[in-house]
Amino acid sequence: MSNNTALSNLKILDFSTLLPGPYATLMLADMGAEVLKISSKSKVDLVYNMGEFDEELNLSANQLWINRNKKTMSLNLKSKEAIEIIQELIKEYDILVEQFRPGVMKKLGLSYEELSKINPKLIYCSISAYGNSGPLKNIAGHDNNFLAKSGLYSLSGRKDQGPSLMNAQIGDIAGGALHSVVGILAAVNYRNISGKGQYIDISMLDTIIPMNTFEGTSYLMSGKLKGREEFDLNGQGIYDIYETSDKEYISIGSLEPKFLKKLAEAIDLEELIEHGPTPKDGGILKEKLRKIIKSKPISHWKQTICNLDACIEPILDYNQSFNEDPQIKAREMIIEVDAGKKKIRQFAMPIKFSESKAQYNFAGREIGIDTKDVLKSLKYSDEKIKELEEKDVFK
Repeated sequence: MSNNTALSNLKILDFSTLLPGPYATLMLADMGAEVLKISSKSKVDLVYNMGEFDEELNLSANQLWINRNKKTMSLNLKSKEAIEIIQELIKEYDILVEQFRPGVMKKLGLSYEELSKINPKLIYCSISAYGNSGPLKNIAGHDNNFLAKSGLYSLSGRKDQGPSLMNAQIGDIAGGALHSVVGILAAVNYRNISGKGQYIDISMLDTIIPMNTFEGTSYLMSGKLKGREEFDLNGQGIYDIYETSDKEYISIGSLEPKFLKKLAEAIDLEELIEHGPTPKDGGILKEKLRKIIKSKPISHWKQTICNLDACIEPILDYNQSFNEDPQIKAREMIIEVDAGKKKIRQFAMPIKFSESKAQYNFAGREIGIDTKDVLKSLKYSDEKIKELEEKDVFK
């Protein structure tokens, strides 16, 4: 990898599937780490099969994105020969990310305890639903479940409708993936200081508990439970989503007095200035605001209140966000990546460095495309590779 990237000195073995681990290692790969993705051709990864599929490349959009910049090796981890290959690789790839249920890697002979004997500087990050302790440690979970169990769903949605789904994997991305990146880089720094590797236990439920933020900390201090549409940021106040006359929507977040004043004067509802962003009037003033916004089309509000610099924005669809929005264009958040036969559009790495730029060397490729090259780098002969292939070690 290029030496002018932030993490060009890191080598990572990635055993993860689905989204949290793969997105974590995608960020690390974009920042220059050498990531070797260990997969199995015979095991289905749900994320690879979701969404659009490119017939020419014979890969899904998700696989092309989530495996960007990563080498890929196919191994049947139930074979002793595959375990021996991992034991060789771990001498060089001294960071490992895995996302199996607790205990699975131990059964395979690939636990932290076993592999750290080979490389004491190993940093080993395990990502799971509920972590490696507690009564749920062996239970499966998805993003929807973490939002339910963490308390976040209890304050989302409307009183008369209940909680609402999000078209975003909050626990997976903001939770498991980003916390794994932070943990791994912190462990690298600790290793630089002490010379010691360590084990990192990431629970996706744990990572989203603090996302309850203000109301969560208030409850912990007072013990007072609130519900949907009962505080400033979940619908009691003007901080909300509003429908326009042409069934489009705008978001209003004018909480600070200077922003609220701009909004109030622009829509001729100056009562807002007196009552503040969370009026204690039983919702009367907010209903007036709803009716005002509902009286005009989105084009009107884009030309008036959305240009006020008062924390007001229209709700955009993918075409408007990814193709038209000038801010997203200016930040170069949609990029073109080489996929071999053609270039494809993907999300960019969101961290902007002044010196160590992110790299986008190639899009994700088919599982196992680098298997033979990796084995040759370990001094395996062509004959040995063929023998392993016949034993289904690469299945």
